[in-house]
Amino acid sequence: MRDGNRYEHCIGTWYLSRKYNRPIEEQIASLLHDLPHTAFSHVIDFVMNDRDHEYHDHFTKQIILQSDIPAILAKHHISLEKVLQKENYYLLENTLPDISVDRFDYFMRDAYIFKLLPLETITLFLEKIKERNERFYFEDVEIASLFSLMFMNCSRLIWLDPTSHGSFFLLSEAIKIALEKKIMTKEDFFLTDDVVMQKLKDAKNDAINQLLKRLQPGTEFVYAPKALAEFYGPNKPRFVDPWIMKDNQLIHLSDIIPGLTYYFQEFKAAHTYVGVKQK
Repeated sequence: MRDGNRYEHCIGTWYLSRKYNRPIEEQIASLLHDLPHTAFSHVIDFVMNDRDHEYHDHFTKQIILQSDIPAILAKHHISLEKVLQKENYYLLENTLPDISVDRFDYFMRDAYIFKLLPLETITLFLEKIKERNERFYFEDVEIASLFSLMFMNCSRLIWLDPTSHGSFFLLSEAIKIALEKKIMTKEDFFLTDDVVMQKLKDAKNDAINQLLKRLQPGTEFVYAPKALAEFYGPNKPRFVDPWIMKDNQLIHLSDIIPGLTYYFQEFKAAHTYVGVKQK
């Protein structure tokens, strides 16, 4: 399971936006980018079958408009309209395999928490990654390669962990039953983890209880082919192909190390769908 919390991640994403001198509206958009996240984070993407893991993003504007944020921005003469246009901020909202401030922060944060990267390596990345024309890039191929390979390792070891996926599936199945039985509504998705879990427990539904009973420490899952999997579904394999400055032009790392292209393709093919079963 991923560690840390959304608050820390949002602060880290804002910090990177500020470090690279992004406009104030973009910095604020970076700070607020995960504000609409639902209870249990991406579990709701499993519930709603959102293959892009972006269900929460549809509610950003609504949640911000219902908060004190518009008044705070107005007080400081900052455009709410520009803050809400986060799709225009490429360093915040770009797509894989590019590096964004969001992706940069959760990679370094999770890698450090799970002891996959020492602080010295994270400091090296922070010192060596640069920005030009709204692209993060490296000048050193070796450091870019380390970044890319370690990012993919984090994806495989943390974000694709089979026990995490098994837990996601168990909880999402419980929530699907709660929705079907009118025990919960979609509005409940935006309550806290504790409140949603209590709603599931208070329902006293046998099927929900059986699923929650398996969500105990010690329950482990392993990968399984589709024919043998208890849970099988689409996933979001993550890898980055950093930009490299060469002869004053930006090119992708894979243009220098062609073997990476095949590595990325193999990784994506192996993890676009994930099947798991209880160990």
